[in-house]
Amino acid sequence: MKLYVNMMETICEEMLKELEPELDCCLCEQCRNDIIACALNNLPCRYVVTQAGGSISKADAMRIQHLTDVRTALIRAAQTVKESPRH
Repeated sequence: MKLYVNMMETICEEMLKELEPELDCCLCEQCRNDIIACALNNLPCRYVVTQAGGSISKADAMRIQHLTDVRTALIRAAQTVKESPRH
């Protein structure tokens, strides 16, 4: 049983949903996965083990600068995937 999680995955997934209307690219399952994976490769990991740790990490990740970094990474990743989609 997996006892740890990278909170950045959840944050990227949630923010990608918010960004969908702004992105001019395919958002099929393959492209979504590629966008998130590409963005995660350019963001710091935030591993937590407990739910309490997850809440603290998520609160920390919600700082304005951090959200801007996640948004920027997702937009850049979407552009990369748009140029070379694998679907």
